[in-house]
This record gives sequence, C-alpha cells and structure tokens, in this order.
Amino acid sequence: MAYNNRDRGKFLEVLAAQAGNVAGACRAMKINRRTYYNWIDKDEVFKAAVDDITESLIDDAESQLQKLIKDGNVVAILFYLKTRAKARGYIERSETDITSKGDKINININVDEP
Repeated sequence: MAYNNRDRGKFLEVLAAQAGNVAGACRAMKINRRTYYNWIDKDEVFKAAVDDITESLIDDAESQLQKLIKDGNVVAILFYLKTRAKARGYIERSETDITSKGDKINININVDEP
C-alpha cells in the first residue's frame, strides 16, 4: 500500500498526540513501524517534523522540571545539578583507592634502549 503526504501529516498529528510514542502512533494509524522508518529515511521534511515533535516534548519535560525545582523538590534539584552543573562539581563519580594498605604503589619501568 502506498502512503501519501496526507498520511504522513496525519501520522505527525497522531505522533504528537501520543507524546512521541512511535509504536502507539503506528498502531493508531494501522501502519507498520517499518513504514515509519522508511518515511524517516526517505523524507527529510517528515524527519524534521518528527525531530520538532521530539524537541517540543523535551521542552515540555524541562518546563515541568523547572516547576518542580521552583517548588523545592529536592530530587528535581539534585537531578538538574547532576546533569547541568557538572562543571561546578555536581557530579557523581566512583573513586577507586589504588594504594596498598595506605602506602602508595610504586611502579618502576625499565626501558632498554637499542
């Protein structure tokens, strides 16, 4: 079955209504996921529209995160700092102690010159 630009336009509406859920949008439109991926691969305008929907959803999520931060939600504050303020030291990392009973480990490397 051939699909036209109207089908793609309708799909974009459904995709936005499904909050970017591709599988749900495909089910609602009764198309195969492969069709969706073919449209993405072959139609730059369609791909750009899908990207715009995705970016819009990210914007919405960031707005909700900002609301939570303003309400003093500690988890939201920590998440934001760990993801956006790494340069200021808000980063989780594992530290491994590579000492031997508190003493530094000395490594000697001998290089034979020809």
